[in-house]
Amino acid sequence: MLAFRALLHASGIICDWPTVEGRRDPKTLSQEEAKAAILLHLERMDRADLIFIYNKDGYIGKSVTMEIGYAYARRKPVYALASISDPFLRSLVSAVVSAEEFLRTACV
Repeated sequence: MLAFRALLHASGIICDWPTVEGRRDPKTLSQEEAKAAILLHLERMDRADLIFIYNKDGYIGKSVTMEIGYAYARRKPVYALASISDPFLRSLVSAVVSAEEFLRTACV
């Protein structure tokens, strides 16, 4: 993921990226803190032109499932690195593309 992020930045693409700095174990958050964290993340998604799911080896967790649904509902194009096995969720993804393809086609 870090190499992909470096590619994006080197190409002059502005991206908002989940980081581990300052991140707390979700199990230690109060309900209010957890809700505020989710809402902040959704606000970042609202500012995005498109969403790229870096699902190496096809893994999609619960949070990413929610993010794909949210992005689709907000009419954001959703791209994924690897195919998604769930047919319903897969139908919400605009395209499955490599990092290089994404840079060539989606970010023009």
